[in-house]
Amino acid sequence: MAKKKRPSTSKKKSKKPVTKKAAKKKAVKKTTAKKTTKKKKAVKKKTATKRAKSKTPTTSRGKQKKASKVAVKRSAKKTSRSSAASLPRGVTSALGKKSDQQLADEYGLPVAAVRAERQRRAIKPLHWNNWTEEADAMLGTMPDAEVAKKVGLTVNAVSARRRRNGIESYTPSTKLNPHQWTAKELKWLGKLSDVEVARRVGLDSSTVGAKRTSLGISPHRKGRRSRTWSKKELSLLGKIPDTQIAKKYGIPRRKVIAMRQSLGIQSPVVAANEARWTPKVVAMLGKLSDTEVSKRTGISVASVRGYRVRHGISSRTTQFRWTDEAVSRLGQEPDQDIADSLDIDVIKVASKRQYLKIPAFRDE
Repeated sequence: MAKKKRPSTSKKKSKKPVTKKAAKKKAVKKTTAKKTTKKKKAVKKKTATKRAKSKTPTTSRGKQKKASKVAVKRSAKKTSRSSAASLPRGVTSALGKKSDQQLADEYGLPVAAVRAERQRRAIKPLHWNNWTEEADAMLGTMPDAEVAKKVGLTVNAVSARRRRNGIESYTPSTKLNPHQWTAKELKWLGKLSDVEVARRVGLDSSTVGAKRTSLGISPHRKGRRSRTWSKKELSLLGKIPDTQIAKKYGIPRRKVIAMRQSLGIQSPVVAANEARWTPKVVAMLGKLSDTEVSKRTGISVASVRGYRVRHGISSRTTQFRWTDEAVSRLGQEPDQDIADSLDIDVIKVASKRQYLKIPAFRDE
């Protein structure tokens, strides 16, 4: 017998009818939610990409910088090692004992390579604070550039030293006695060029030109007018410095010097310097130390030494011999005190101390 289905006791919820307005509102809400979600995802993705981009270059740049620094250091080490290996042993052993320029000239090396190796080894450069008698004796006897090469200094340093000592610069036409012109040589003036006359006579062309001008002879080359000196300008030669005349009248300094020398007029700087050397002062040279002469006269030690050497007067302290006792005092007492007690120049004491690499005395 078939069982009859019992009617369910549960009450079915009756669905309310959905209006068009509600359906539309629901659809809009769903679409907005989808759009918002999509937008959030896009923003998140963009932010993550930006962060990744900003992090990657920074890291790579940092790594690149570090790598480049290491590479530079390695290359510097390699360069210094290779330069050290390429420099002769004689150069490396003389670093700090001779000037960089002197070593470069001796071994035919670039001065920059010598300097770099000295700096790599932390060796201090040689300082020429004290001029030797031989170096002072060269001043004015040859061009400053040649003296600089021999002494191991710059041309400016040599020029400054020479001017400070009142020594006139060297030129082929600079002589103690002006050139004595012969009748034959005077006939060449105006007929030959100044350069040709200078070559034949053995003078500077500016000196020849000055001599020709002083005689009122026109130059050989037409169209190139020679300057006419007024009486006032000529009267100032030897009375005020050549540089001052050149600046005042707009004349090249070398032409002023050439004109003065052609007329046999001494430089006012040299004249003033020579005036200091009275018979009384000259009598002291060789009998007293250069330092003592300097103290008594007010003339610098360098000028005293230079004058004495140029005039062939031997130094009172030339034959001085260092004893063990005197050497033991170096660095223990001030150089000046040692010099005074031994009656020698303080420069000689300082030179000896520096040669033995003894530090100067310091009063603590």
